[in-house]
Amino acid sequence: MTASTAARRRLRPSYETSPATYRALRRIVALIMSLFYRYEVVGAENVPPCGPVIVAVNHLHLFDPFAVAARIDRQIVTLAASKWRSNLLVGVFLKYAGTIFVRRGEVDREALRACLDALSRGKALAIAPEGTRSKTGGLQRGKPGIAYLAVRTDTAIVPVAIAGTQRLSDWLHLRRPVCRVVVGRPFHLPTVEGKPSTDQLQAMADAIMVHIGVMLPESYWGVYAERVAAEIGIPHERAM
Repeated sequence: MTASTAARRRLRPSYETSPATYRALRRIVALIMSLFYRYEVVGAENVPPCGPVIVAVNHLHLFDPFAVAARIDRQIVTLAASKWRSNLLVGVFLKYAGTIFVRRGEVDREALRACLDALSRGKALAIAPEGTRSKTGGLQRGKPGIAYLAVRTDTAIVPVAIAGTQRLSDWLHLRRPVCRVVVGRPFHLPTVEGKPSTDQLQAMADAIMVHIGVMLPESYWGVYAERVAAEIGIPHERAM
């Protein structure tokens, strides 16, 4: 290894992976999704082919990043809980797939800087605004971090709704589960004069979750049932 090569590797962000490695892993992921699920992706063309973008996804299962990456023709940097870093199989896979590991339950400034860096480099950054997997399948309250990143960098958000990744137990009944992914159109959060307050960021995060919710079946609407129902114009009683 030459000195210049070693220097480039030291300067390379920890989440960076080569396009060839990513493409190889993406093929593996696509095969896994096709084997385990009746897998359908709608609207993949809505992801801009270049430039910074935040992909906002609801969180149901460990396979959610697989469901997003398998059919989107763009290299994506994914956020994952730091606990997976020490997992021999999952941790190695996530590292080579290009992942930013986040410490849950605290403000992880190192991860935040990595996210800002990824967007400044024109990357596609996938974030689950809820932070943790939903135990019921219904949407949980989104956290304001995603809104902070979008406002700070003036980056477009692509909402992605996933349904079915959590249903692997259907195989116990000899049924192949359906996994459907719907990719919405990019949108920008409203411009805020000065530094946005925590309440403003939370309101924006809620709006992002509603964008995801309108693309999901009613059973997935969770804490946003009333707002999603109002958004698509149906009586709230149906969403209860």
